[in-house]
This record gives sequence, structure tokens and C-alpha cells, in this order.
Amino acid sequence: MKTFEIIPRDLLFLRDARPMTNDTIGYGANWPRPDQINAALHHAYRQTMPHHFGGLKTFGPFPRRGGELLLPCPLDWGMAPAPCEGTSLPAPLTHAFVPKGKAAPTPPPWITQADFAAYLNGKDADPPAPCDIYDTERGGGIGIDPLTETMEDGNAYQAEYLRLRDGVTIAFQAEYKDDGHRERFADVFDRLLDIRAFVLGGQQGVVSIREASPFDLPGPTPDVTTQYLRWTLLTPALFAGGWLPGWCKDSKGDAPLGTVMFKDCTFARLIAARVGKPLAFSGWEHQANLPKPTVLAVPAGSSYVFDCGSAENARALAERLVYPKTLSDHYGEKGFGLGICTSIRI
Repeated sequence: MKTFEIIPRDLLFLRDARPMTNDTIGYGANWPRPDQINAALHHAYRQTMPHHFGGLKTFGPFPRRGGELLLPCPLDWGMAPAPCEGTSLPAPLTHAFVPKGKAAPTPPPWITQADFAAYLNGKDADPPAPCDIYDTERGGGIGIDPLTETMEDGNAYQAEYLRLRDGVTIAFQAEYKDDGHRERFADVFDRLLDIRAFVLGGQQGVVSIREASPFDLPGPTPDVTTQYLRWTLLTPALFAGGWLPGWCKDSKGDAPLGTVMFKDCTFARLIAARVGKPLAFSGWEHQANLPKPTVLAVPAGSSYVFDCGSAENARALAERLVYPKTLSDHYGEKGFGLGICTSIRI
């Protein structure tokens, strides 16, 4: 596995699935999604190697500020799961997250690794320090008719763009597995680094890439001492059950809803979840020249708690969930569903 950093040369336009019309803003000042990084690398590689490029798996991206990696703030910061009966919690949840103090703080998007370590150690009572990594800039634009190459009638819009602050880069890790055509790839990553500039996101935002010093994510072997295991997403995830992971839902109906369906971990059941607002995104199918269906992802920072019955069982489940494994039902190879496990008490 290698570590890379992307350095924008332009403003970046990284839009979600919201439409762009005269009456709306193009919301493009978003942190890049894992699939956008993965797609940009594939597209850049095909600039020099037009044949199939398979076997690439990416992890991230995360902001790197002055060499320090930043992580998404857990949405259950300053909160703890507690038994909850007689409420409208969806099945199979039996516990709700309640503030440890008088009120739960509003989490910032990104926090330092020191603050994340405090969260893992249960010392997250105080609000984390926010990390400002980019600015939002707004500008105008016009829609162009691809046939006439002139302005589409009445299609003028406002759009928001992302500008990284000085010293901030987009860091990610990548690995390449041989797909049976190794003789056609002298060195995949060397070829990527030879490409001096490529496009990331929409509106032809140009970036460059460089190899960087490795970074360490929390884990990979957590100190699990209780029967309760918390799994916190470091990247978004796409689950077959919406907010509910597909591996917690028995398609045959033999196990109770919320049972972990890994072959060696059916002892565990999901009891609590704190999930953020869905991340809606789409794309464009170039071959069909049609938009892709909109999908809803669980955002990074969302937290799931499992009752495993014993600390030994919890350790076994942790081995299935921790980095560098990706547990998204879809797009796992693109970096969705990367998480870290923590032992907690209820």
C-alpha cells in the first residue's frame, strides 16, 4: 500500500446530487468523496494507458494539514448509548445515544488525531477544536448546449467552489492487486506519478499528485475489553438497508434483524446507531450519455454499537471490521465503509 497527496491547482467543484438551475446554487464546495478520487485516478491512468485498469483499491481521502492527518469527527462525540424503551427507535435498535454532560456538543466536520484518540479512550466530554481546512468561494456560470456550443436558453447559475487553505492537501492510500495482466502494467503507481496534472471533480478542476509519507489511522488492532463494540465510520458507506448495513440483515429471515451475518460472528447484534444526514450523490454514465441514479450514503463519523455477548466475541468481530477492511455493501473497492472499532461500556 502506498500513500499519496493531491494538490489542487484550481478551485475544485465537487458537487452532490442536487440539481443546478437558475433558482438553485451548485453546491460544489464539498470534501471529495472516495469514489471521486478513485474515478479521477482511473481517468488519469487511461490518458496514457487506454486499456483496462483493474485491481485498484483506494482508502480515504482525508485532509492533511502541515503533515498532520485530520479525521472526521464522530457524530456520537460526547455521547454514550443507553437502554431506551417505549420510543420510536427503528428495529432492531434498543439503545439510544444520550449526552454525557448537560448537552452534546455540535461536532465539527474534522478533528485532529489527538482529539480522535480522546474519543477512542472515552475522554470526549469537552468539545473538539474545529479544523478549518478550506474556504467556499462562489462564482457564476452558464450552461452550454453540447450540440451548438452556445449558451443554453436561460441556463445561468451560481456555483460554490472549494479552495483548500495553504498547507492542506488531499491524502489517501492505494493498493494495486494484479488482475492477470501484470505484464501490461510496468508499475501502475509510477505511471500515475508521471502524469503531471489531471482532473478531479467537475468543471475541469486540475490537480497534481505526489507520493507522500505514510499515515497511520487508528487501529488496526483495538484493545477490546468489553462485550460492547463501537464501529465508527472514517469514510462514507453505502448499505443495502439504507442506514442499516446489509451484513446486519438476514435475507433468508432465519436470524433476528440486526444480527451480524458474518459466518463466524453471528453472535453479535446491532443495538444502537447514530447516523448523520444521508450523503446524496450521483454521476454520469458516459457510454449511455445518461445520469446515474442518485444514491444515499451513510456519512463519515456515523457510529454503530454491537452487543457481542463477551469480550472475546467482540474481539473476533473487531478483526472483521477494522482498517484496512472496508465494510460497505457497495463501492468498498473505492474506499467506502472504512471504519475503526472501540470497546465501550454500557
